[in-house]
Amino acid sequence: MSAQPQTYTQAKHRYEQLRQTSFEAAHDALPSVMPNKRGMAILKQSVSFDHLTFQAQHQLRNWEKSGLRRVAWDWDEVRKKYIAHPKRFELSIWYRDLTLAGVSIGKPTRGGGKLRLDYLESAPMGTDLDGLVTDMTVAAGILYARSIGAAQIRIMKPVNSGVRDYYLSKPGFSYNERGNFCFRDLI
Repeated sequence: MSAQPQTYTQAKHRYEQLRQTSFEAAHDALPSVMPNKRGMAILKQSVSFDHLTFQAQHQLRNWEKSGLRRVAWDWDEVRKKYIAHPKRFELSIWYRDLTLAGVSIGKPTRGGGKLRLDYLESAPMGTDLDGLVTDMTVAAGILYARSIGAAQIRIMKPVNSGVRDYYLSKPGFSYNERGNFCFRDLI
């Protein structure tokens, strides 16, 4: 007896659950106290992970008005490009459930063996989570990548050499110049 193909709704629900489980596991793995880039102690319970919710989209519009961003991505348009991909990775990172500190969105490569983080941005105005957003995003991304069977995580098209070098300072990351992405093998 052959397996029934999943409907879009079933696939959407399955991958939402996998993302949520990855968020919970990444949060559970955070140390109880973390120093931010200014050396301030951040309590684990003041950090939360979520999908790209309406509240996140609203705060992203404020980022767009700030004039402080390195790249002027239109997150409404970005999200529209990814919403039809049930396996997409999307993450919003919150400080004290009030301040959006970081967002990321991406999807698996066509063959599914790699998870691409196509967009990753921290709050341009700065938050108490400065210096922690990338590590948290990568941790959640790795857990999600493993849950969907991907053997590599990629951060695509770093916006400049300083950002690229920052990603490369993270454990296990290398750079693919031809494809312009930083990657970490998960095997």
